[in-house]
Amino acid sequence: MRKNSFKKWEPISELPEEMYLEGLHNDYEGFRLLLKGAGDQAKMLRITFDHALAYRGIDEGDLISYERFDEDDHLGRWGFFIVNSSDYLEWFNDSSQGIHEGENVIHYAIYTPNDCLDILSVYPPEVEWLN
Repeated sequence: MRKNSFKKWEPISELPEEMYLEGLHNDYEGFRLLLKGAGDQAKMLRITFDHALAYRGIDEGDLISYERFDEDDHLGRWGFFIVNSSDYLEWFNDSSQGIHEGENVIHYAIYTPNDCLDILSVYPPEVEWLN
C-alpha cells in the first residue's frame, strides 16, 4: 500500500466541495474546527474532537511535497479525508515511543484552499452544522 492513501470522508450531509477555516480552538471543550463554505449564505460547520492525540496545521502553499491521492487519483477539490498508511501517524508513533500503537488511531485530514489540517484521534469527532 502506498504511503498516505487518502479516502474521501463525508462526516455529515450537504458538505460543499470547498470550505474555509474560520477558527481553530484547543481548550477544555476539546479540539474544534470551524469551517464555512464560500458566500454570505454559507453554513458554519463545527468539528469537535473530544481528545485529539496530535494535530498539525500548515499553509496549503507550503505543503508542496505531500502528495494527495486515493486509489483512483480523482480527489477533485474535496477537503475531508481519512488517511491510511499515514506517515504522520508513523511519525507520531515513533515520537510517542509506540504508547498508542495498540489503539485504533485515525488520521483525519481536512484541507481547505488555504489550510491543511491533520488530526490524529482514537475517537471519531462530533460534526454539526451551527446554522
